[in-house]
Amino acid sequence: MRAMAHLIEESEAAGVGTELPRLIKAMADRAIAAGHGKEQYPVLIEEFGKPGAR
Repeated sequence: MRAMAHLIEESEAAGVGTELPRLIKAMADRAIAAGHGKEQYPVLIEEFGKPGAR
């Protein structure tokens, strides 16, 4: 998920908090690892409900 990694990098460079983009990237990474790599962002709703998502 290169776009989210880029957002994190740019946020850090600008001194902006990175908590939210890091959370979204972590959930996307888990979704990809679970075999959902070709699905769209709505699959993150399922990941958000799993333990350890927050």
